[in-house]
Amino acid sequence: MARNRPFFTAFFSCGVDCVLCEETELTDRGKIIGVTGGIACGKSTVCQLLAQKGAFVIDLDKVGHQLLQNTSSVFGQLLSTFGTTILDGNGVISRSKLGEIVFADSEARKQLDSIMHPVIVEESRHAAHQFVEGDSSRIAVIDSPLLIEVNGHETVDLVIVVVTDVHTQKQRLIKRSHDQKRPINSHQIEARIKAQLPLSEKIKYADFVIDNNGAVDKLGSKIDELWKILAS
Repeated sequence: MARNRPFFTAFFSCGVDCVLCEETELTDRGKIIGVTGGIACGKSTVCQLLAQKGAFVIDLDKVGHQLLQNTSSVFGQLLSTFGTTILDGNGVISRSKLGEIVFADSEARKQLDSIMHPVIVEESRHAAHQFVEGDSSRIAVIDSPLLIEVNGHETVDLVIVVVTDVHTQKQRLIKRSHDQKRPINSHQIEARIKAQLPLSEKIKYADFVIDNNGAVDKLGSKIDELWKILAS
């Protein structure tokens, strides 16, 4: 359920582009924070900066990648659903081959989500609760691109949504795909952006919204101020 509560602007020293939901309640126990945002908006960079502050970060993309290995609990189900054409030369599920299928077909994406997400959510929830248990100073961060879509926001204490404008998002996605030696075309870029919940919808579930259109040093200043609130 969206928070649908009024926002006030937090006048941080880094500028007026990080907002905190007015009625957010920070608990006295160890906190579990969900960080999400659109593809290539910089949520993982935010999580890296939080990790440098002392947060324990659980990257759901990495958890998902581990499930593509031939030793995972869902490997057989993925093969029976999508076929052996998704395998690479080493018998491991190819992310790019699987991505071509699910980003072009919403029903295939739903099938993938129904297989992967229950396992990913359970593993991440268990790890986060283990970390914060019994220590009110600890902060666990769940780095999740689909936190809202799979109702993961209901299992965390606070939600951070990282946003950029569409042009910046596309440029970063192009650069990332080339850096990873998996270049994608403009059609694939549009499909991947549209496959996720629009940012305008995600921020309705946010306790904090971080504008990440600027440079990394500017983002770092925002995280410095945010950490003061989270660690208080």
